[in-house]
Amino acid sequence: MKFNVQTNVDNFLNDFCETVRSFSPMAEVDSLSGELLFVDCLREDCSIKVTITLNGDIVAAVSRELPRNESVLIDNRHAKRFAKVTLYNFLSAHLGVTLPYGSLTGIRPTKLYYDLEQEGLDPIYELEHYYKVSPPKLELISKIIQTQKGIYGFTDEYNSFANIPVCPTRCAYCSFLADTIKHSKKYLPDYADNLVRDISTQFDMDLGSRRAIYVGGGTPTSIENDQFAKILNAFKAKGEEFTVEAGRPETLTKEKVAIMKNAGVTRVSVNPQTFKEETLKLIGRSHTLSDVYQAYNLAKNAGFDVNMDLIAMLPNESVEDFARSVDKAIELDPENITVHTLSIKRGSLLNLEGVKSKFGGEENEMVSYAYDALTKAGYQPYYMYRQKNTFGRLENVGYAKPNKSCVYNVDIMEETHSIHASGAGAISKIITRNPDNYEVRIERLSEIKEIKGYNEKIEELIDKKIKFFSK
Repeated sequence: MKFNVQTNVDNFLNDFCETVRSFSPMAEVDSLSGELLFVDCLREDCSIKVTITLNGDIVAAVSRELPRNESVLIDNRHAKRFAKVTLYNFLSAHLGVTLPYGSLTGIRPTKLYYDLEQEGLDPIYELEHYYKVSPPKLELISKIIQTQKGIYGFTDEYNSFANIPVCPTRCAYCSFLADTIKHSKKYLPDYADNLVRDISTQFDMDLGSRRAIYVGGGTPTSIENDQFAKILNAFKAKGEEFTVEAGRPETLTKEKVAIMKNAGVTRVSVNPQTFKEETLKLIGRSHTLSDVYQAYNLAKNAGFDVNMDLIAMLPNESVEDFARSVDKAIELDPENITVHTLSIKRGSLLNLEGVKSKFGGEENEMVSYAYDALTKAGYQPYYMYRQKNTFGRLENVGYAKPNKSCVYNVDIMEETHSIHASGAGAISKIITRNPDNYEVRIERLSEIKEIKGYNEKIEELIDKKIKFFSK
C-alpha cells in the first residue's frame, strides 16, 4: 500500500514518513500516486490532539496531556513522540502488522530509555504500553542498560576518531563512504600526512582528558605499513582504550600487529561476517576462512581484545548456516561478538541488484539464536543500534564478555561524549547537557567525504575544526 504523507507540522514530516516506511514492504511512501494520509497536530498549552485522515476520512483522533517542561526542545520531542505513536497505532491496525520495536523508528532505542528515565517515567512500562515495543526487545534493551552500568554517563572527557575509508574490495552490502585501495592508492601518502595533522589538532585545544580512541573505515589495516604507523602514532596514546578496525582478515599481518602494539592499541576488530566459505565469495569478500583464523590468532597472541562481526540474513544463507557461524565464533572465544541484521542500503550492490528487505521469520530465528547462544556462553549485550531497510526491522547488537565492553561503542550510540573526528567523511561532535532539565544539545562538523577532496581542502578543514572546538 502506498501513502502520500502530509502534515501541518513541516519538521515532523520526515518522522511520519519513516513511520510509514518502517512497515515496508507492506507500506511505502509515494507522494505521486499514494493514498493521501494527513497527520494534523493541534497544540494547545500542554496538550496535543492528533487527527489522522485517509483520503479525507478521519481514521484516528486522539488527545494527550504533555508533561510540563521549560525546554522548547523537550516539549517538541514529547509532541512528536505522541504523533508518531498515534500514526503507528493506526497503521498497525490498518495493515494488520505489529513491529518488534513498535513505533520506534530511531536508531538508538536505549537512548530513549535513558531519556524516559530522566523524565521521571518508568522506561519499561512506557516502552511496552505506550511505544508498543515487543517483550523480547524489552528484555534486550533492559539487559543492555544493565551491562552499561559503570560505562554510561556524561563526563568532561572526549573521544578521538579517525577515518581511513579504503578497503581491498567493496562488499555487496556496503554503502559506506569507502573506496578500494586500487582506486585511492595514489592519494594515500598525502592522506596519511594530512590525517596526522588533523589528528594532532586535538592537542592544541582544551578538550579535557581523552576517554577512548577509535580508528575505523573502511579497513585501516589495508594501507601501507608506514602510513598506518604514522597515523596510529599521531594519537600519542597513554593507555586509554584504543580500537582499530581490521575488518578484512587478509589485511592483518605480523607487521601491522607490531605497529599497533607499539602505538598502544588495545582492541582489534577481525570480521568474518560469516563462516560459510561460499557466502564470502558471493558478497565480495576477498578473504577465506583460513585468513580469519590466521588473523584472529595473530591478534589474540599479541594480547589484543578482539571483536568479531557476523551478519544475519546474508544471501543464500539458512538459519542453520547462521547458527553455525555463531557457534564457530563462540568457539574462538573473542572478547566481543557483534551480530548485525542485514540492511539493504541504497548505495549497495545488493540494492542495485534488486534485493529488498522483508519480513520472513528467518531473521527473527537468527537473531534469537544468537541472543540465546551468546548469553548462554557468558556474553552480555552491551550496545545496540538500528538501521533503515533492515530485515524484519531488527537491530545490530554488540555482545561482550564481562568487563570487556567497548567504551567508545557505548559512547557513540548513547551520544554522551564529544568526539574529535579526523579524516574524510568524519563527523566531529560537541555534546553538552543542561543539568537542570537534562536537555542534550549536539553540534556537528562534517568533513569532506572523498579522500581527494579532503587532501585538497585540508587547510580549510583544519581551520574550521579549530574554530568549531574553540567556541
